[in-house]
Amino acid sequence: MKKRHFLVLLGTSVLVLCMALAVQQRWRFPLINGAVNAVLLPFNKALLRVHDQVAAWGEACRTKEALQTENAALKKELASFRSAEFRIARLEAENQRLAALAEYKEAHPEQTLLPARVLGVSLGDLHEYFFLDKGAEDAVKPDMVVTDGAGVAGVVDQVYPHYSRFMLISGRRSRMGVKVLRPSSRAVGVLTGNGPNSALLQAEYFGRDDDLRTGDRLVTSGIGGKYPAGLYVGKVVEVKGDMTGLQKVALVEPAAGLASPDKVYVILREDESLRLHKERKEAGEALP
Repeated sequence: MKKRHFLVLLGTSVLVLCMALAVQQRWRFPLINGAVNAVLLPFNKALLRVHDQVAAWGEACRTKEALQTENAALKKELASFRSAEFRIARLEAENQRLAALAEYKEAHPEQTLLPARVLGVSLGDLHEYFFLDKGAEDAVKPDMVVTDGAGVAGVVDQVYPHYSRFMLISGRRSRMGVKVLRPSSRAVGVLTGNGPNSALLQAEYFGRDDDLRTGDRLVTSGIGGKYPAGLYVGKVVEVKGDMTGLQKVALVEPAAGLASPDKVYVILREDESLRLHKERKEAGEALP
């Protein structure tokens, strides 16, 4: 019995030794090498497949994490660009408004101008009235004209010690005498507002035979002495007859930005002699 066990153990040892030698030096044992390959190759193949899947999963996780990190960085960079673009656009708009105000002041030395800031809309007034940060303590009075540098924006109607309220020229109660700027025309009318929902103003009471054309620029007439003369109001975009056929009505595109006024001037006073001198000079007339 012991002899049989010894022979089995010896045979097993020899077989294991042969397999080890076959693995290390296959060319010496073709038959054993084939048996080993038949056993080990499928196992190695399965093991490599598992290894490849684990490696692919790990790589996919690393790639996903890298893409998420990169995506977050790109989103942050894009948000930064958009924020910078918005700031640049806002600064450009602000510079344009300030440039318009500076140009207006330089072009109108005859006017005493008070810089003011629009504080907000007057609640309950259909966005036709806005408040300014200047009032009676700053010499502001009712009926003073407010301009944004591009054109007439409105007229002061209520004054308090440190702030005031002005009505847009687009307000339904707004009335302002205007005339055609073109020297060959003597057309005079009244500018009225159509409310905040209309982008256009309306100029009425022009005579049927008045020389009024599309493209004409309208300025304040100064008739009655309530408002300074020669302030730019807007451009005529359409001329039509009224219901009676006896008068002309013009639709006018306002020069001022009435949707959201911000920085403006209040015209405190005007030196009429300086204005007339400037108008004569611009018209090429001989000056005394």
